[in-house]
Amino acid sequence: MRSKIVVSLLVLGSIFCLSLANAFADDIDTEEIYAEKCALCHGDDGKGTDAGKGFGTKDFTDKEWQSSRTDDEFVNSITNGNPDNTNYLPFGDMLSEEEIKAMVPHVRAFAH
Repeated sequence: MRSKIVVSLLVLGSIFCLSLANAFADDIDTEEIYAEKCALCHGDDGKGTDAGKGFGTKDFTDKEWQSSRTDDEFVNSITNGNPDNTNYLPFGDMLSEEEIKAMVPHVRAFAH
């Protein structure tokens, strides 16, 4: 019986922590992050700047390309760089895990 109570408390605690993480994610200014870290190559419209295209930047408005990528692939690319494009900078040391995860729906919105 005691172990069931402990497990229940752990599950409730985890749910509480996840809900807090989501609350803080709502405070993340993805517009500002995009403008400061992404727009130089990806452009304000997500289509890529001339310089960015020269570096192999993908067009975020391309629904077909977007649908070929999972959210985890976006998180990994933002965090660690893109193994298919060595010009792409990793941002794992510049952005928090929460900020990186918050950028995924921001990038996805360009294809809608």
